[in-house]
Amino acid sequence: MSDRDLNHRAEAVFDALLSGRGEDLHPADRQEAAAFWDWLGDFERPVDAPPAPSIWQAWPARVAALAAVMLAIIGGVTWFVYPAAERDFAQHYATGHAERRLIRLADGSTVTLAADSRVAINYTPGERRLRLASGEALFKVAHNTARPFIVETPHGEVKAVGTAFDVAVAAREAQVTVVEGVIRIALRDTAQGPRATEPIEKLARKGERLSFGITARDGGSVGFIRQATDLDADSATAWTRGQLVFRGEPLRDVIAKINLYARDRVVLTDMKAGSMPVFGVVDQGDTAAIRDLIADPDAIAIEPLTSPVASAPKTAER
Repeated sequence: MSDRDLNHRAEAVFDALLSGRGEDLHPADRQEAAAFWDWLGDFERPVDAPPAPSIWQAWPARVAALAAVMLAIIGGVTWFVYPAAERDFAQHYATGHAERRLIRLADGSTVTLAADSRVAINYTPGERRLRLASGEALFKVAHNTARPFIVETPHGEVKAVGTAFDVAVAAREAQVTVVEGVIRIALRDTAQGPRATEPIEKLARKGERLSFGITARDGGSVGFIRQATDLDADSATAWTRGQLVFRGEPLRDVIAKINLYARDRVVLTDMKAGSMPVFGVVDQGDTAAIRDLIADPDAIAIEPLTSPVASAPKTAER
């Protein structure tokens, strides 16, 4: 979206476009209007018009056309005046249950999506911007100092030039593990007025793992970046090879991770055991193996899923 969003000029721009005077418009306005017509889809795009009739002859048709456009605007065109950021992302990819997906990007970078994950991609001449809306992904970035590689999450963003890093998005925070090179984490304090601060940033290097996000404090919200338990590269990326590595995560989190890839479902039956730390390695889809990692196997139960899924994780490549 350009910095010339039509906003209050929308009616005048569409008036000119629909009456055959599109060439009189600023190029950026024509581009914004054309993008909007593409989005509407159901409406016929204006074409070069024959000589325009008098204003009194043209007015009823113009009113009808503008009314259709304005009804679309009322029904969803706050999207156009106040565009959702999602519109700026040209490509969207997602994985389902028990699925992994390898995406090869035009610059040579790759994205490996974990199960139940969503990523959107938008490359411009100045930057390579992606959004990991949910789930987990491993990013291997082709080096280009003139075109930074930025991964947005709901909790902040990770910026790199040429490196590899794993990002996992949870409800309240995101976690990044640096596999190669150096990355920068950035987020802004959400406090307003005199409490507002400069953007919060931190560098992380190979082998480091950090958590970042927004937390409630003193009646408001504040951003945080904190060091998490470091993890070697092989362990951090084991999920891309069909394994899950646990280094003391609580049992409830381990169960959630295992269930992403399982053909059945692990259920926590003893709520007190939910905080029990778990250590070990299991194959994706092997729910029974978790019993060997915990002191009380009766703290969990294994149940069939209500709908069938593949018996082993699927791997797709674009």
